[in-house]
Amino acid sequence: MSDTTTSTPAAALWDFDGTLADTEPLWIAAEYDLIGKLGGTWSDEHAEQLVGNSLLDSGSYILNAIGRVDLSPAWVVDQLLTAVVDHISSHPIVWRPGAIELLESFAESGVPCALVSASYRVLLDAALSQLPEGTFRVSVAGDEVSRGKPHPEPYEKACTALGVSARHCVVLEDSETGCRAGNAAGALVVAIPHRVPIPHAPRRLQVKSLAGLNAASVARMLEQFDGD
Repeated sequence: MSDTTTSTPAAALWDFDGTLADTEPLWIAAEYDLIGKLGGTWSDEHAEQLVGNSLLDSGSYILNAIGRVDLSPAWVVDQLLTAVVDHISSHPIVWRPGAIELLESFAESGVPCALVSASYRVLLDAALSQLPEGTFRVSVAGDEVSRGKPHPEPYEKACTALGVSARHCVVLEDSETGCRAGNAAGALVVAIPHRVPIPHAPRRLQVKSLAGLNAASVARMLEQFDGD
């Protein structure tokens, strides 16, 4: 319908782990290390089950998988988070291909960006310190919402903070859990599968990489869907 068509995204809403930054290897390394210390066994297949999940859900999964229900998911989260934050604080972040260039294109085109992650504030702040100030106008961390992805609350909170309608926004995600959250909020979701496949769904399209995308090409994606 013409009254909902927009030629420019009202905002671009970015997932962090696996979409903006190539941090999944850091999380997986931390999982193997912690689970080894706890006397359990781990696998890449198990690790892939955690991609996109809330940290507490991931903590519960780990404890159930290794039979250590005597420990709390929150304790597991604290151990993993400390390991990943320590690494990010002492090493340059490896960004996903095309991510920084797309951020720069959005900035040049006046499209505000929000960072919307299941990771906690301490990790997001460590990551944001490696980006130019103002790269993200808003950021929403996993410990700042009552219901994490796949619930739409994280993306709805970002849209409220930006003063925009999710219907006119584009969400960038690398996991099915995150894509479901973006779609539930009403946004167009651009899925960039990385470690796990993402099924097709209404108002969702897939690209192999962010490399080669810019604000204009993303705007055309949104216009295509809203013009139907």
